[in-house]
Order: sequence, then C-alpha cells, then structure tokens
Amino acid sequence: MMPATTLEAKRSEFADFVWNHSSDAFQARFDTRAKLTQKEAESIIRLLLPTNRKSVQSLSLAVKAAVQADASLLPVLLQITGLTRNKILQDIKAYARSHHLGISLSSPQGLFNSETGTKLASEYLARQLDRVYGHCDEITVPMLEAINQATWLGYIRQERAKRMGHEAEYRLACLLRNCDIPFAPEEKAENPLCRDIKINGISYDLVSPSADNALLRIKSTVHTANIGQYGESKDDLEIREANAAIEREIKTGGKVTLLAFIDGVGFESNRAGLDGVLTKSHEFCQFRTIWKAVAIAADKSHRKLTVALPKEQIRQFAEFAERYAATLTELRTSTHPFKDW
Repeated sequence: MMPATTLEAKRSEFADFVWNHSSDAFQARFDTRAKLTQKEAESIIRLLLPTNRKSVQSLSLAVKAAVQADASLLPVLLQITGLTRNKILQDIKAYARSHHLGISLSSPQGLFNSETGTKLASEYLARQLDRVYGHCDEITVPMLEAINQATWLGYIRQERAKRMGHEAEYRLACLLRNCDIPFAPEEKAENPLCRDIKINGISYDLVSPSADNALLRIKSTVHTANIGQYGESKDDLEIREANAAIEREIKTGGKVTLLAFIDGVGFESNRAGLDGVLTKSHEFCQFRTIWKAVAIAADKSHRKLTVALPKEQIRQFAEFAERYAATLTELRTSTHPFKDW
C-alpha cells in the first residue's frame, strides 16, 4: 500500500535532492584520464611508422607483433582509434558468425588467443588506425596525448554506465553493513556486480533482512543523461512488475516494502519514467536521502535508528520517520554527510 504522499510531493522531493553527478568522486574516477606513459607513446609511434602505414596489410602485421609483444597496448589502441572494448567484439562477432568461425569473443585480448582471431583483430585494428592516422605525415607525442584525452570519455562510457548502474546499491550495501543492519546479498558491499536476489521471478538489487525474509526489497536505477523511451519503459515496467508481485503477497498477509533507489538528472527529462517509479514504489530514496533505505531496513529488523539531519529536513521527513520508527535529530556540523551523494 502506497503511503499517503502525493505524486507532486514525491516529484518535489526528487528535484530537491537530485544527485549532482558532475561533482561526485565516483564520476571523477572515470572522467580523469592519465597521460600516456613514455612506453605507450613510443610503442604507438613505432607502430605507426610510415613503413608500417604504407598499406593496411603491413600495418596489420605491425599491430599483430605489437600486441603479441605487449598485450597491455591493445586497450590503448582501441581507445585512440575511437573504439570501445565492446565495439571490436560486436563487429568481429558479426563477421565470425556469418563465416562460421569459432573464435573467442569474451574480450578483446581473447581474440589474440587463436590464429584466426589474431588475424581478424589485427586487420580490424589496422583499418581503424589507417582511418584515423593514415593522412598524418608525422605522429608525435603531443598529437597522441591530445587524442588520448579526447577519446577517453567515449572509450570509458560503457564501463562507466555499467558501474554507475550498480553504484547506488554498492553505497547502500556499505552503509547497511556499517550500521550492522542485515541485508542480502552481503557480497554487494565488496562486489556490486554480483548477482541480484530473485524472488517470485523478480530481481532485486538488495533485500533486508535476508533473502528468505525479504521484508524490504530494493530496485535501483541511476540516470545522468536523457533516458529515452527505452529507459522510461524499462524502469516503469520493472517497478510495476515488482509492485504487482509484492501486492499479491500483501493480500495474503505479507508486510513487504518496495523501495526504489532512483537518482540522476536523466529522470527529469522524461517525467513518465519518473512518475511510474514514484507511483508504483512504496517508498523511494536518492543518494542524498540514502538514510531512508537504512531507516526502513532497521525497522524491518526491529532495530532503533537515529538519523542526524539539517533542521529543515527534520520537518520535511517527520512523517516518513514516524512510519518507520526512526528518530530524527538536528545535525550539528556544517557539512552534511550526504551533501555530494
């Protein structure tokens, strides 16, 4: 049963506490690209010597020799040609399937574990290198460093999106562990990419107190860019499916709470997705209100919880705190612990 809070009030709360991902340390880990090492720069310049660039075939042989001599060079070559780890795999997979070639497609490095894979990957990279550098008379370190910095955000985008999708549950798992409140899977606090908990065919990122007694069930979604129609539909559908499954349990006496951990400016550009999640979840929290999830989990485990908040938030969240028997006290420091979450 959804608490007596209007959708408009939920929207307002979401807007008040939306995550500023641009100043978050998590984002900074991805957005900062180290300079090319001297070894990397020298290896690339040697690979792109005019004698190697006289034809794609000769460049392919040079790529093969360079990667076999130093496998750590492969991701750098992918990046500075504007590729990603997934792009090379998907393109070669299409070719391999159409020609019935059995090669490893688990990782770019895995391509070089067979003669056929090595040939295909070397030729693929040679074509990409020729496309980007074929018109250059000379390859210099400053040129490579400029390309290194310019291509980094595109190269890391997929990895960042993958990690970001699990960052919310990771932070919550760490917080629950530090508060000594039981949850599952416990591995989330060490490996946020581990398997979710599945109950009645529905996957949950975290549950509490346990998988066998999942009185709090959490689904998390973070969007820092426009989620588009697919994202809108997916978020809305997943929370609706979870809500329907839990409502069936509630009708037979269950006392389950469905919490949506949602955040990011991406939701603001697509209100239908946000409204669906806010309407169909029993409660929601964000990075800056992550304590709400801990309060519910503590209540489900019959633990007493005291939360220190800025004075104005005590009034704002008084009704929520009463629902879950949490004590709110005024924060005495000028720095809010969840300010940049």
